Amino acid sequence: MPDDSSRQQYTKYLDWISAPGAGAPTGTSAAMAGTLAASLIASVCSQALEDSRSPKVEEDLRMILDRAMSLRRDLLALVEHGAQAASAVAASRARAAATQGGPGPRMSAERLKALLFASEVPLRTAESCLALLNLAMKCLGRVGVKAISEIGTGSALAFAGVVGGIVTARGYLAGIPADSGIGAEPTRRRAERIFREAEALRTQIIDRVRQHLP
Repeated sequence: MPDDSSRQQYTKYLDWISAPGAGAPTGTSAAMAGTLAASLIASVCSQALEDSRSPKVEEDLRMILDRAMSLRRDLLALVEHGAQAASAVAASRARAAATQGGPGPRMSAERLKALLFASEVPLRTAESCLALLNLAMKCLGRVGVKAISEIGTGSALAFAGVVGGIVTARGYLAGIPADSGIGAEPTRRRAERIFREAEALRTQIIDRVRQHLP
């Protein structure tokens, strides 16, 4: 059970997220959801390792655990990168307005690059969360029934990270004109592929979890 110090840390973190104007930077919530999903999956694996009597299952669980922790590190970095990308887009918009006296008919190369880079960060978040869904699926056949609820919660958070990442990326991509020549269409197709794969995995996981409902 968490002690008072841990509860205070949780409360401080949640207060930071919900604080108007001073909370989590726009577009980083998807990566935050992913870090929670990775932590839950890692926790399930750690507990299952204590109960496992099969060397093969133990090997699989350690692989899933290591991968979940690696993805958590990546997602924590993406929280920072997402904030930086959002700031770069805002700065390019401000400079364009200052030099042109308002939005010009054609977008500057700097702003186009800022938007394309900014779309890449949440897409990487979505890909990491898709990887977490794959790990959650692998866990289902290797953990006990008591851990099923944690897998269900972790996969829901991972899917939320996919959705948040895709929506944020598409928002940035929508700001790039079709005739810009910057090649945003492959990125849009990549986003759609990630979403389809994540949705299919989520459906499979939900079906498996439902089998264990009383």
